[in-house]
Amino acid sequence: MIDGVLELMDKCKRSLRGIKRDFNYWFPGTNIINEIVEAYGRHIKDGDIIAISEKALCVSKGNIYDEGIIKRIDPITKIASKIVNKFVWGKLLKFTFPSNGAMSVIENTPLDLVATHKKLGLRYGGPIHFLKPYSEYGIDATNLPYRYVSLPLKDAEREARKIRIEIFKKLNRKVNVLIVDTDRTFKPKNLDYIAISTRPSSIHGIIDLGGLGYIIGKVFSHKFIDYPTPVAYSGIPMKLVEILRITKFADKIMGYGFGRNIVDMLLKLGKENFDEVKWMDMNKVKHHPAVIVRIMES
Repeated sequence: MIDGVLELMDKCKRSLRGIKRDFNYWFPGTNIINEIVEAYGRHIKDGDIIAISEKALCVSKGNIYDEGIIKRIDPITKIASKIVNKFVWGKLLKFTFPSNGAMSVIENTPLDLVATHKKLGLRYGGPIHFLKPYSEYGIDATNLPYRYVSLPLKDAEREARKIRIEIFKKLNRKVNVLIVDTDRTFKPKNLDYIAISTRPSSIHGIIDLGGLGYIIGKVFSHKFIDYPTPVAYSGIPMKLVEILRITKFADKIMGYGFGRNIVDMLLKLGKENFDEVKWMDMNKVKHHPAVIVRIMES
C-alpha cells in the first residue's frame, strides 16, 4: 500500500490522501466490484472517493473494438489523416512544444494505423474529434493487445452510480465514485466553473470541443491549467474545480501502466509492432486501475 498526500489550494486548505494497491490486469469479464472490495475493503471509509480508470473499466466490460477488422481505408481518409497529424499537428507541436510526448506518437505511428484510428474516431465523434492528434473521442489503444482499442463508456454517469451502489451493498460504506481518463481538460486560470475538454464528459461545466479543445489548450497554455478528464462522478456535491483537482491527484497515483502512449507500450514490452502484443503481455506490469482518494480536513 502506498500513501500520497497533496495539498488542495482552496479556502479550506484540505489535503488529499491517496491509497493504492497493485492489481492484475482487468481482462474482459473481470468483476471490478469484487476486485475493489478485495483490495480495499478494510481501508474504505464513509466519504472516500473511489477513482477508477475509464479505460480499465471499459476493458473489463468488453467495451473494446478490434481496429484490425477495418481492412481498407479509403484514400480520402488517409490523406486527411496525414494532413491533420503530420502537417498540422506535426508542425504545430514541434514549433510550440518541441519536447511534447505527443510528437513521439505522431512521428512513430504508421499512417495506416493513424488513418484506421481516425476513421473510428470520425464514426463515433464526428469531424471535431477527427482533428485531435490521437485518442480521438477518448478512443485509446494503450494497455491493450493487438489492434484493440477501448471505446468511451456510453453512460458513464450511470456506471459511476451503479458502482457506488454496489460498493455500499458489499461494504455498507457511503463512498463517492469518480471515473477518470488521461485525456486533457483545460480550465481557464481565472474561471473555476467551466473547462474545455478534448473528449466527452458528463461533468457539469465541462465542454467537449474535441480537437479544437486540444488546439485551444495547447496554443494558449499560459491561460489554462490542464488536468486529466473527469469522465463521470457520483457522490456528494462538489465544485468543478475540486473534482478536477481530485482527478489530477488520482491520475498521478494511478500511474500509466505500460506508459503514456502506444509507443511507450511497445518500448516497454520490447515489441516491434502492435500485432506482437498479446493478452498475456498485459500482466507483465502491475496496474492501478482503482485508487482511494480521501479528503483530509485540517
